[in-house]
Amino acid sequence: MLGCTCVDLPETFYLDRAPVGWSDHLHEIATGSWKTLRLCSVCNAAFAVDVWDKLQEQVVVRIADRTQWEERADSVPVRKSLLLQSRGGLEGGTCICLGCSNPRVRGVVYCLDHLWETGARR
Repeated sequence: MLGCTCVDLPETFYLDRAPVGWSDHLHEIATGSWKTLRLCSVCNAAFAVDVWDKLQEQVVVRIADRTQWEERADSVPVRKSLLLQSRGGLEGGTCICLGCSNPRVRGVVYCLDHLWETGARR
């Protein structure tokens, strides 16, 4: 392998959206709660990768500070941002939940916070 595509990848993404074979060049250096810390064998970039679970989406988070990798990988704001991106952003109208005036996520009647509370992760 001459190079890698790590530099072209977003900060957070679903593993099934990675380039074909990308994860084959990662090697595990640490394990945490339902995730692993992996390094690219070419560029040495660090990524937290969720452990496969049939009921969850596998999320990949780029890690800048390896001493804080689990906190970054578990960050709710990081994961909410990915959820919002995967849904296409926000749309007109407000959340259907009583008393909430936040904008709706595209394609649903909830704002990002209330959509997250339903358990949606993609």
